[in-house]
Amino acid sequence: MRFRARTLLVSILLPAAAAAMAGTVEVSFVTGAVYTDAGSTRWDEDANLKALASHLQGLGQRLLPANQALKVEVLDVDLAGTVHPARHGGGDLRVLRGNTDYPRIQLKYTLETDGAAQRSGTEWITDMDYAHGVPRRRDSEPLYYEKRMLDRWFKDRFVDGRAGAG
Repeated sequence: MRFRARTLLVSILLPAAAAAMAGTVEVSFVTGAVYTDAGSTRWDEDANLKALASHLQGLGQRLLPANQALKVEVLDVDLAGTVHPARHGGGDLRVLRGNTDYPRIQLKYTLETDGAAQRSGTEWITDMDYAHGVPRRRDSEPLYYEKRMLDRWFKDRFVDGRAGAG
């Protein structure tokens, strides 16, 4: 019976806690930008940029308070790995070696609280150590290293550093 009561309590409280966050993230891309490496084709680039924007928006919904909005302008993208053209008519292959092919994203951001600018900046987000560590099953997820890098940056900049914000 205790297990059922805890399960019921968790099932009631978790959605309420999630709804309490629900901040917003607005992501834009520089019009006409030529990114360092956002994909090997125009289709890949569009899909990758949409996936990165969607990931940032999800972080905002989960981690920012409802009264906060983050505006992000993506200035450059350099995905992990290097694209090698296929030899026999197949698709290009992205090779991850863990050397100088680390993921990097340059962006400009403004965090607003109740409509007032709280903090802003322009920075390169990088993960030079992206290939080290124990591989996980989800490492094969598209843009895994870039998303993990954005997760760390987002939490460091807007969640863990909240006390020093302002």
